[in-house]
Amino acid sequence: MQMTEFCDHLYNDSTDGYIQILKLNDENNNGDKTIKIYNTKNEGLREIVEVFNDEDDVFLSPNTMYLPKRRVENIRQFRALFQDIDCNKVGFEKAETAYIVWQLYYDGKIPKPTMVTDSGRGVHLYWRIQNAPYGALNTWQELQDYIYYQLKHLGADRKSTDGARVLRLPGTINSKNEEDCKVLYIDNELEYSMYDLREQYLNYKPKSHQLEIVETKKNDTKVVSNKFFNSYSLHMERSNDLQTLCKLRKYDMTGFRNMVIHCYVYWKGIYVRDSYELENIVMELNNAFTEPLKEIEIRAILRSVPKAIDKFIAYEQGLRCGERKRVSKGMRDKEGYWYKNDTLIERLDISTSEQKHMKTIIGVDEKYDRNNERRRKSRRNEEGLTKREKEKLDTINELRELVNKGLKNKDIAEKLSISVRQVQRLKQEI
Repeated sequence: MQMTEFCDHLYNDSTDGYIQILKLNDENNNGDKTIKIYNTKNEGLREIVEVFNDEDDVFLSPNTMYLPKRRVENIRQFRALFQDIDCNKVGFEKAETAYIVWQLYYDGKIPKPTMVTDSGRGVHLYWRIQNAPYGALNTWQELQDYIYYQLKHLGADRKSTDGARVLRLPGTINSKNEEDCKVLYIDNELEYSMYDLREQYLNYKPKSHQLEIVETKKNDTKVVSNKFFNSYSLHMERSNDLQTLCKLRKYDMTGFRNMVIHCYVYWKGIYVRDSYELENIVMELNNAFTEPLKEIEIRAILRSVPKAIDKFIAYEQGLRCGERKRVSKGMRDKEGYWYKNDTLIERLDISTSEQKHMKTIIGVDEKYDRNNERRRKSRRNEEGLTKREKEKLDTINELRELVNKGLKNKDIAEKLSISVRQVQRLKQEI
């Protein structure tokens, strides 16, 4: 019953993609637990999970994947926001934690959870959302980090805030203390829109013109949002730009490897909070280089990133909580790693031809070229005509019809509200 309630709350007929279930088994000869992985669609989920009733250490992914491989980049649908609260670590009882969570909801700090489960040593909170695709990653991550920031003092785990995370399945047992995992509260009438939550909790203010970095004015505590980038989406696109650069150079990055890996680890780490998954992603890129860095060098970079990401989250969520923060032109006041485009272009020796393949790491000349091209396109319709050219074409078509009807130039001029001389000139173009 616990499993069915849990699954029915998160997944329904609208669910698309693979749901992953993990089962940790007994230790092998090396003292490590083995993992059995199951990937299923919604239709077969309940049949699989029922097999694990009262079994130890079973986990499930709230969000779905379009491939049977659990990675943030493979997300098909975001089904929920969630938080793993390890309250015992900070000295809170589970009941006390739930009380504080509800108090935060009544105070308008967080949305009301749609489901609460006992994880054995803490509680898991869920906020069921209208399913959204991978393209909503930056909005999902911003909301996830906002809630984490509000619950951090209760023992919220930052490592459990990435989209591909698995959480303990109710109806199973936490072997660390032999406690049952179970559903404590569920509200099947409540479902959120991420975009409504963003407007309500993230302190957004729409802005029409392009900004590459989120900034605030002295007298303004709103977070700038626009159709291009904010801090979260900028990091995601810059990691994609790095991959594009590597492909353009056929992974011959000798002389630039440290800078590439350093930036890639940080930008990817904004979204991939699972250290094991992040390490695998970074190792894949490094191994693709014609001359890879040594594994010990990669691990050193990986160790340096979590603190910077914590600072990034604290700074960004401080803005979203309405804190007044100044941002200098050089972005020295911002937390985390912030590199200007000029710095990245210089340190990675990115040519103008390479910049044409990128979305964010571009110089001033490329930026102006794109703006001019955008303006040219905006002045033309679907047929590639400007407003003036379209009006002239329409006039010629009308004139052709009137000529075919046998009207004289004077009569045509009156009907089209143009001069006789214009009629004569346009006739030459028929």
